[in-house]
Amino acid sequence: MSDTDSFIDEVTEEVRRDRLFGYFRRYGWIAAVVILGLVGGTAYNEWSKSTAAQVAQARGDALLDALDMDDDTASIAALSEIATNEGGDVVASFLAAGADQSQAANLLGAISANTDHPEYIRDLARLKLATTPDAVSQDAAVLILTDLSAAGGLYRNAATEMLVAIELERGNVDAAVTLLQAHIQDAQATQEQIQRMGELIVALGASPELAN
Repeated sequence: MSDTDSFIDEVTEEVRRDRLFGYFRRYGWIAAVVILGLVGGTAYNEWSKSTAAQVAQARGDALLDALDMDDDTASIAALSEIATNEGGDVVASFLAAGADQSQAANLLGAISANTDHPEYIRDLARLKLATTPDAVSQDAAVLILTDLSAAGGLYRNAATEMLVAIELERGNVDAAVTLLQAHIQDAQATQEQIQRMGELIVALGASPELAN
């Protein structure tokens, strides 16, 4: 290689180096911002996880402390306070509603009406509401259970059995048998439930009409 070619290569390399440094001086701050953003995002994400875990642990400890109280009145009051102060804590609300039926309508009604909760949680609150004595009227309970016993419902089996119990309590034996006969033919019914309902149908003076 001639001295001229070597000189040209050196100049070209120098120009490239100068151009690279120029780009870095001009646009290097973008890379710095990206790196800081990634590092900061990762740190914030870890901090958020840690904070959420601490909050969940504190809430769990508070629930356990409330349940461990020897005084039922104090336990109910503590559960109600958690349910109220924690923005409608679902677990505390269910526990408080189960411990104090006078609060069931408000606590469970609030859960079932809160669309931020998953549907299965809202439906569970409705099921509990319909089966808690004096929480709602019997007619309201029938409406709730009829809706929950619709085909494909997560709580269909339980809701149907509770509907049967209400019809029997009302003295509507024929309506109870109709519900029982329909449910033992339902693919969603368990074998245990089919057997139990079949025995009840016989006890009510009818014959089980099982699916083919």
